[in-house]
Amino acid sequence: MAALDTLRAQWAGLGTDLLIRATRGICDGSLLNADSGRADTSARLEDWAGVLSLYSGETALFAAENESGSVRATA
Repeated sequence: MAALDTLRAQWAGLGTDLLIRATRGICDGSLLNADSGRADTSARLEDWAGVLSLYSGETALFAAENESGSVRATA
């Protein structure tokens, strides 16, 4: 019976160790994915900011040409 108890204790320890390793790997992967996602988002925001700057001057000019005199007077 003592041998069976020893075996159970070893398996329980091994199971705990595997669970800890798997959890640590998942956490590391999640952190890596989060960092990668932030970098991708930042790059896309910079790209879109560049595109927006190309059109913001035209949009402001177009809006100024098309607004009525009363709107300009209140602005």
